[in-house]
Amino acid sequence: MVINKRVKRILLENKAQYIGSIVLIILSCFVFTLMSQFAGNFERLASEFQDGYVQEDAAFRVDQSIDNLQELESAANAVIEEGKTFDYKTSEGKTLRIFSQNDRVNIPAIVEGKELSGSGGILINPAFAAENNYKIGDELRILDKSFTIAGIMALPNYIYPLQSEEMMMPLPGFGIAVISKADFASFNQGSNFYAVKYNDADHNPRAQSAEFRGLLESRGINILQWTNVEDNKRVNIVDAEVDILNLVSKGVPTGILLLAIILIGNLIGRMINRESTIIGALYALGYRRKELYRHYLIFPLLIAIIGGVIGTILGTFPVRFMVSFMFTAFNMPLTGIEYNPISMIISLLLPIILLGCSSYYVIRKELKHSPVELMKGKKEKNKVNFLERVLKLEKLKFPKRFKIREQLRSLSRLAFLLFGVAVATMLLLWGFTLKSGFDDLLTGGSVYTFEYEYKFDKLRYEPLPAGAEPLSASLFVSEPEDKRDFYVTGVKPDAALVTLVDESGTHLTTNQVIITKPLANQLESKQGDTVNIVRKLDGRIFSVKIDAIADTYEGKFIFMPLADFNQKFEMPEGSYIGAFSNVLLNIPGNQSYSVVSLDEKLAAIREVMAPMQSMISGLATMAFIIGMIVIYLVTSMIVEENKGTISLMKIFGYRKKEINSLILNSSTIVVVIGYIIGIPLTLSAIGVLVQSMENSVGLSLPPLKINLLYILIGFIVVMISYELSKLMCRKKVNAVSMSDALKSGME
Repeated sequence: MVINKRVKRILLENKAQYIGSIVLIILSCFVFTLMSQFAGNFERLASEFQDGYVQEDAAFRVDQSIDNLQELESAANAVIEEGKTFDYKTSEGKTLRIFSQNDRVNIPAIVEGKELSGSGGILINPAFAAENNYKIGDELRILDKSFTIAGIMALPNYIYPLQSEEMMMPLPGFGIAVISKADFASFNQGSNFYAVKYNDADHNPRAQSAEFRGLLESRGINILQWTNVEDNKRVNIVDAEVDILNLVSKGVPTGILLLAIILIGNLIGRMINRESTIIGALYALGYRRKELYRHYLIFPLLIAIIGGVIGTILGTFPVRFMVSFMFTAFNMPLTGIEYNPISMIISLLLPIILLGCSSYYVIRKELKHSPVELMKGKKEKNKVNFLERVLKLEKLKFPKRFKIREQLRSLSRLAFLLFGVAVATMLLLWGFTLKSGFDDLLTGGSVYTFEYEYKFDKLRYEPLPAGAEPLSASLFVSEPEDKRDFYVTGVKPDAALVTLVDESGTHLTTNQVIITKPLANQLESKQGDTVNIVRKLDGRIFSVKIDAIADTYEGKFIFMPLADFNQKFEMPEGSYIGAFSNVLLNIPGNQSYSVVSLDEKLAAIREVMAPMQSMISGLATMAFIIGMIVIYLVTSMIVEENKGTISLMKIFGYRKKEINSLILNSSTIVVVIGYIIGIPLTLSAIGVLVQSMENSVGLSLPPLKINLLYILIGFIVVMISYELSKLMCRKKVNAVSMSDALKSGME
């Protein structure tokens, strides 16, 4: 059509607005492509690793060695392999967990180097190698025996290398290693465990575990510890990470795309309003409505195609880097990157379809009037919306009245500005909220006043020295199928190393049953209630009466006196399985145990926070760009729509400073409101992720909040983008001449 020749001219005349729209589409498609491809590759690589190297379905410890495993395998229809392990403190004070090599279940995957062959070789995990600058061929001494690093490996049951299942993040000084069974036997120490892989993949693994535990009990084998793979935080946190990536890959691009839809709808609607007389004339000249639809649809479709193609292509480049970066925390072999063409097609088509449909609706709404109405150009020009009618603005001074009316005259423009600032605020405060949570973890620790936490592989009865207190603990759930587990912990009735208080700040003695607040919320229980809990080890149900609720979010626990714990859960009298201590204990070398200090836990949090700084910077940059685009485009619209008014103001003698204040500052209150709206939206969005983590791995966090300092920093960033946008638009205001008012009157 001849009229399509004007497309290029219109785009160049309003290039800032259309470039801003294209940038929003690019950002949306970039984030969608990057996160969806990243999540898909991460999930695929994890699945291939788990299947290819025979990840366990369950692991357990017993009080005696199991004879004739082949007969037990046949009876259980499973593959069972015995493993051995012990923790070794290196000369640098690092903890290396040594495993004997498995060849049937939890097979080591070689990431770099080669497999073990003969004696004297050792495999270590990538994080430990990188932290200590170990390379293939280096020597490593363990218990006065020298080993040569043959390769860097990953274990399918230690994808997320947590030293203890109670932790939520790896310790910086912790690593895992694998040596041959012959080398392990030469040390004559360590504890045994068994890994199980069921042959019937179609049968529910949890149900098979229940049957298998019954089989062991029928043979008189006493189970000390049992962990299903779905309850193993070293593994199931991978599923939680995939869920989070999928949520982010949908939520962030959707918000940015909605911004682009609102913006382009505004642009198209205003274009048609400005050109209503021309459109009426085109009708009169014989142009059909379909031809005009196609003409005006070119603008949004062109924006969608350009932005979609560029954003999708750019989104594929950082995928490998993102996966590699994630694998610094998760131990898995990176066998290759695959790009899902369906996700790329969705990334291309989604903006085209959504922008096309929304723009068609706007165009249809504007072109439904008759040619005569369009040529008159009076359609709804002076219509006052309901907000202006409701608000009594006559009593306000002219500057305030002008600014408020300027925002209320276009509700679609107002919605775009509010929504845009809110989205930018969410991106900006997302990282700050996470950092606030980690800051609370670093400054917390009011419950535990000990320095070291010991965990023994077998029950102990020996008295502990001064400065140490015994404990016993077992994992429980509220219902058999619930993944949100918690600990019931037995401590001394006069424990000094565990400090609990109620909501009023009154100290709670540990000679009673005390439940922490997040667990009380989960179980919907209050003081004096009796709750039924299920022991994960054997599925037995126990009833516990709650005497008090501790006002703390440092974990989900039920504390009770150690003697009552042993009696209720049928443990040997005087036994314990761990210890809190302010002194290092002298444990015999033939007893296997693990020890973690609070300083190491805090170091783990600090190490996690280091890469978070980059994430916060990236989100802040994206938020700044989006804020700049949104505020600049809205301010540009205001200037364009008020050219006649600005010209008259200049004729009447208003100074530049006064005109800039009236026109450019009219959005200030809307920007502030948009920022305020973004704060609860940020907390709600992160709350969804935290709930996902709680459902997946039982993570419990205190009520989400944002440090006031971070709120202030975020506000300053948003206001800087606002001021820069005004500065850019000031040239447009100054460029309006006095003659524009005369031209407007002649038209």
